[in-house]
Amino acid sequence: MKLALKKRTILLIVLCLIVGFGIAYRIYVLPNSSSKTWTISKTEDGSKKFISKETLVSAIKQKQKLITTEVELNEKITVDNSWGDWSIFKKIQNINFVGTGLYSIDLSTLSSKNIDIKENTITVTIKNPAIEMININHDKTSYEDTDKGLLRFGEIKLSTEDQQLLEKTVESKMREKMLEKQYYNTAISNSESSMVNLIKSIVNTKGSIYTVKVKFS
Repeated sequence: MKLALKKRTILLIVLCLIVGFGIAYRIYVLPNSSSKTWTISKTEDGSKKFISKETLVSAIKQKQKLITTEVELNEKITVDNSWGDWSIFKKIQNINFVGTGLYSIDLSTLSSKNIDIKENTITVTIKNPAIEMININHDKTSYEDTDKGLLRFGEIKLSTEDQQLLEKTVESKMREKMLEKQYYNTAISNSESSMVNLIKSIVNTKGSIYTVKVKFS
């Protein structure tokens, strides 16, 4: 009788220990052994977007070149086919050229070194806008009447070579004009606005608003 009671006591103690260890394991050990999940603090709408330099560079460089400004240019050229300085031998014609000039910014060389991200402010340093191309609009180009002396007749006729040389001269003058402050400052301002809008379209989503600054070098 005593032996049976002793066995029951031992069995009861063992069962109590097993139950106790089981409860302790579930309370203290099991939660700590499961994989940890890091949760980003949510905004009011439950979303938050973080942008890295590499992600931003990759998205911007897809554009390669960004056309930021288009200007209409006018250039008057005087073709002088006079014989000497006497007015009776003069033969002069003015040609009014009209062209379109484009400015662009090159994004192909952009790297993470050109981008600085501090809290909610992104600063991007890019090269100054450059002249992308100049197109002469032949449909808008006008030819004034030829101013002729008493002993000069007919119109001024340009050879193909002369016409090509003339247009190169016009393009060169238009290029010089595009580098003047009046035009170039506009290109700088438009390029800054274009880059800010481009970057904001990449990084600004609902619940994630960045201030974007653009610097030129």
